[in-house]
Amino acid sequence: MINITIPLHNEEKIIAKTVKTLIHFLIQDAFPYEYFVTLVNNASTDGSLTVCETLARKFPQVKVINLVGKGKGRAIRAAWTAVEGEVLAFMDADLSSDLNFFKSLIDAIVLENFDLAIGNRLGKNSKIINRRFLRSVVSRFYNIFIRLMFKTGISDHQCGFKAMSKKAFMSVAPFLTDNGWFIDTELIVMARQQGLKIKPVDIIWIDNTDSKVSLGRTSYDMFRAAWKLKKRLK
Repeated sequence: MINITIPLHNEEKIIAKTVKTLIHFLIQDAFPYEYFVTLVNNASTDGSLTVCETLARKFPQVKVINLVGKGKGRAIRAAWTAVEGEVLAFMDADLSSDLNFFKSLIDAIVLENFDLAIGNRLGKNSKIINRRFLRSVVSRFYNIFIRLMFKTGISDHQCGFKAMSKKAFMSVAPFLTDNGWFIDTELIVMARQQGLKIKPVDIIWIDNTDSKVSLGRTSYDMFRAAWKLKKRLK
């Protein structure tokens, strides 16, 4: 059983289309695993919760978690801890990562016995579409910084397209503290610390030009979180 988690904050305009696109894709692609979709509404101030609840009534495979606190990390930890599923996955609400690579993430866990599979936007066979120059520069600098600081051997730490076995997640869950965007990196670093097997999967990724994420503020928060994690691991 695959738990596909989608964290969302103020996404009333796109979440219905996202869910319908995802479910239709999995049906058309003859996805070979049982699955359900966990929509985690975190502190939305628009009509996101109402839309999510409507989707849950329409699609039996959709579940909804409503959180008062904001943050991607908080949303993922809540869904992965509280909801069943032998394999845990998450993806961005705007489906930036090409769904054609989703089965490869799951196969890495189920068939290849990896503990964590991660979308890789910076691999030899990867492709990034519509990436703005400044975001590209900041992203590459950040990934080099994290790779050197924590010796992860990973090219892309922040892609919002990951899958993990429930058993592996429970082994690292006590060490995960980030409530925001740094959760992607923290998950990889702590997996490495626990000696878990990680498989990067090269993907096609489309940059969302309408993204509400502040490059400056988010970058500052993530570099700050990295330093805190480094101190915690000493």
